[in-house]
Amino acid sequence: MPRKPRVGIAGYHLVINRGVAGRKIFYEDNDYKKFLEIVCTSAKLYDFIVHSYSLLHDRYYILIETKENNISLAIRYINSNYAVFFNKKYNRVGHLWQGRYQSWYILNQSYLDMLILHIEQSPIKYHLCEKLEDFKHSSYRSFVNLDKPIECLKHSIVFEKYSKINDAKIFFSAPVINKSLKNIIEELQKVVSYKKNINNKKHKTLKEHFETVLGKKERNQKIYEAYLDGYTQNQIADFLNISQATVSNSIKKLLKTNKPEIICI
Repeated sequence: MPRKPRVGIAGYHLVINRGVAGRKIFYEDNDYKKFLEIVCTSAKLYDFIVHSYSLLHDRYYILIETKENNISLAIRYINSNYAVFFNKKYNRVGHLWQGRYQSWYILNQSYLDMLILHIEQSPIKYHLCEKLEDFKHSSYRSFVNLDKPIECLKHSIVFEKYSKINDAKIFFSAPVINKSLKNIIEELQKVVSYKKNINNKKHKTLKEHFETVLGKKERNQKIYEAYLDGYTQNQIADFLNISQATVSNSIKKLLKTNKPEIICI
């Protein structure tokens, strides 16, 4: 069966990779530390932001936002450099990873909360801890001010949306998502359509989005379109010189009447 084409355009990507034959890819605290160092080095080289991560014994979950069409290069850098480190440290040869990484391109940001919860709750789901704060190798502890965030996590949308520690704790206290990621994606696909030729999608500048706005109704539609195009609420609000609350309300109203989209690859 031929492989599905990767969605390599700029935007939000959920990335997962596993150890070959289900073997461990992290043994000691230093292994987790080294992996995150490599992630942040890749973030500098390929200009992406980490929004959430969880490093389990045999796999990793990471939600990143790329600014250029270079996710394949960014993840290849992470996987190859960590494999070299791991094989040298443990005196082994051969493939470390199960195969090519899995990734999902998130076209609609309304699903980011669900995916972040899935990532951060995975240690509980796989019985690695009873409470999120007890697991040292996810971004949760940084979000609730228990640990200093790694450099490439500092601009995560979680810090922006939940600037107060108590708000972050409330968000992450939601019931644990026991469904597999595969089942979650399948459910999302019930209300979306798979987009072909997504690599040909053209992104507009904010100026292009709003250059022909004639009234409030059309402005709100353009706000929604710019949001789906990958711009944050803050960026849109600053460009239009309006409050973020106004932008947020416009988006919420249109999300209720428009089908959200997620691209699975």
